[in-house]
Amino acid sequence: MNLDTERKLFVVSDVHGYYTEMMAALEQAGFDRDCEAHTFVSCGDLFDRGTENGRVYAFVRSLERKILIRGNHEDFLHDALERGGILCMDVENGTDVTIEQLVGEDALDAEGKLDVKTYAPRIRELTDFLDSMVHYHEAGAYIFTHGWLPDVFEGRYPRVRSDWRDATESEWRWAHLSEWQQFYGVGATLEGRIIVCGHRPSYMGYYFDPGRERDCTEPFHGEGMIAVDAGTVRSGRVNVLVLTAP
Repeated sequence: MNLDTERKLFVVSDVHGYYTEMMAALEQAGFDRDCEAHTFVSCGDLFDRGTENGRVYAFVRSLERKILIRGNHEDFLHDALERGGILCMDVENGTDVTIEQLVGEDALDAEGKLDVKTYAPRIRELTDFLDSMVHYHEAGAYIFTHGWLPDVFEGRYPRVRSDWRDATESEWRWAHLSEWQQFYGVGATLEGRIIVCGHRPSYMGYYFDPGRERDCTEPFHGEGMIAVDAGTVRSGRVNVLVLTAP
């Protein structure tokens, strides 16, 4: 058992069903689920596209100390469960595979309709899990979110809203889809705070740091922000950002 008493946050993002890669990265980072000083943080998009969504789901649900941010793929999954079936975009995103792995192999028929009667308990369990996720979490100077924070335009450029915490559900859904590089590129950050996000791969940090390798997938540390997403589907790896908890 890890005897380290320093409180640490182990942050991942955009795991997308890559359980094996996530666990290897957590082990390398020193994460110990039995250590009371260690907390797992996900900045969203735990599911879709990968093939081990069930194992990701089981692992995350079993953790005692966790902070789960909701991403756009959690939104897609929630929408499919609520409508009782999948759309073409869900097949493109891999949400159909996620449903088969988290709800049941025969949960979807040939037309993509969800068997809401047979699988009602599993659907309710999964919906409750998604509803328990949060849009953001604050820890000291850090603000954990998925894409970015709700914005407002000031002239030609977006800025983080002063009342971003009070944004509506629909406004947060748009924020889940926001691309950090577009906001960071125009200085839409918060003074004295560090926005930790995912949704778009960290290799885009190359455009802001000439000394960074073009295909570097390590977390990008910018001015007032950190991008965590390793572009797992393409890179085959998951980043784990270790932060000292305040």
